[in-house]
Formats: sequence, structure tokens, C-alpha cells
Amino acid sequence: MINVTKIKAWLSLMIFSAAWIVISPAVIASENKKYHIIKYPKVIDTNLYQNQSNYFVDVLKLALDKTGINYKIEFVNIPSLAQSRSQSLIKQGVYDIHWLTTSEERESALKPIRIPLYRGLLGLRIAFINKTNQDLFANTHNLADLSQFYSGQGRDWVDTKILNFNRLKLMLASTSPALFDMLRINRIDYVPRSILEIWWETELAETSGLAVDPYIALHYPEPVYFFVRNDKTDLHEYVFKGLNIAINDGSFQKIFNQYFGEYIKKSQLDKRRIFNLINPYLPTKTPLNDSRLWHQLSTGN
Repeated sequence: MINVTKIKAWLSLMIFSAAWIVISPAVIASENKKYHIIKYPKVIDTNLYQNQSNYFVDVLKLALDKTGINYKIEFVNIPSLAQSRSQSLIKQGVYDIHWLTTSEERESALKPIRIPLYRGLLGLRIAFINKTNQDLFANTHNLADLSQFYSGQGRDWVDTKILNFNRLKLMLASTSPALFDMLRINRIDYVPRSILEIWWETELAETSGLAVDPYIALHYPEPVYFFVRNDKTDLHEYVFKGLNIAINDGSFQKIFNQYFGEYIKKSQLDKRRIFNLINPYLPTKTPLNDSRLWHQLSTGN
């Protein structure tokens, strides 16, 4: 005898399963179309470093595009602030990701995406000097010679500790414009700046009576990474994967060259005496052996 109740239950199950088979791809597609909202800081009170800011945003977009995810970047307006303050704001969830110079302390507080965004060139530095003393380093041939002069450094900069470790004389200020003022009145002798920074600062520096030294350069490993909060594992994975794809297919280098290629040429590194400094504060997990990630001085790449 046919059990009508069981047949009805079986038919209901089949109908439900068929419906799931039909609609589940649509549900999955709908999930994939969802935007990942990514909060990123935007400095609103200065135009001096707009080129730098645009570069980091373009690199972030490139990495996310390479992963194929759907995303939307929401900008969070902030004033100019120290990197230590930005680190705190990431940790508090004010925004999700930002570029920062790395350190052991920073890598323990946040999750680093260990791709050096400047290809290591934050630590390749040439100097602003007073325009009235443009041959200051004409006879500077080693670090002992350089140690006779006072360098201006920021109070919050990792570079300050590096130069101090290498026994260079320092005087400190809170901002770059303050350092330029100190240089203008000869309270300090030089202000080392990354070759990727110094050329867009030149207009401001020239109005302060400064010039770019043509004789020397300092070099030490100093990576800049994107950092995220420790619980942002998905965002970390997306950006790390996307940056690696972009490095391997050449699109990362293309953006880097668009922003900084002319600055590297303008620095005329082949005509400078390059002094290599020790960076004892470099985190142990820095990927120094991955040549894809670093600018090679000998080849100009």
C-alpha cells in the first residue's frame, strides 16, 4: 500500500533540492558581486605630498584589481600626522590600511604586507643644503668626513635612529618645513631626503634658499609596506596576492616608473659617492633575498 505521506515528503524534498540547484549559482554570483568596503586615509591639509599619496592609492587599486574582487575604497579625511599616530588609527579601526615605514615594533602591533612599495628607495637619500654652500660635500669621501656635519632629522622618523646608530650628528624637528627653516639659517648643514621625495619638495625648498647637493648619497635598507590590523586577514591576503601578481606581470614596475622614473634619472646616482649605512632596526622577516622587490642600483632598475 502506497504511503501518501511519505510520497508527499519525498516530493517536497526533491522540489526543494531542485530549487536550490537552480538558484544557488545566482546566490553565489550575488555574493561575488558584493563590494568589499576598504577604508583608506586621505590627507586634506597639504598638497606637498599629493604625488606620493596618489602613488600609494594607485598601487592599492592595482593590487585589488589583480585579485578580481569587487571593492570600493572609502576615503577617511585626516590631517597631516606622524606615522605612529596613523599606526594607532589603523589599530583603532578608523581606517583599514595605510603605508608605513616598517619596524619590529610596528610589525608586532599590525600585520605587514611585506612588499616594499618604494622598492627600497626610501633609504636611498640625497641632501638638501644651503644654497650659499653648494660645494659643502665636494671633499666628503667617507662617513668619517660626513660625521663632521649636522644632519636635520624628524623626531618620529626611523631614519633618525639609523643615522644616529651610524654616528652621524643630528638635530631634530617635528616637520620637514621646520627642518628647511633650520637649514636656511644654518643651524644644520644638510637634510637627507629620499630620491623619491626630494624632487617634489624642491619648489618649497628653493623658496627657503636651499639647493640639492650633487656629490653624495646615503643608502640603507628601509622598506615601506602597507599595514593592516591583525584581524584583517582577508584584506592582507588580497593585497599581498595582488601585489605579487602585479610584480610578476610587470604592471607594478610600470606604475613605479610612471611616478618615479624621472626622479631616479634626475638624481644622477652614477655621479655620486654612495655611503652605505647599517640599519640595525630592520625586522628579521624583511624579504631582502627576493630580488624582484628591490631597486637594483647597478642596473638602474
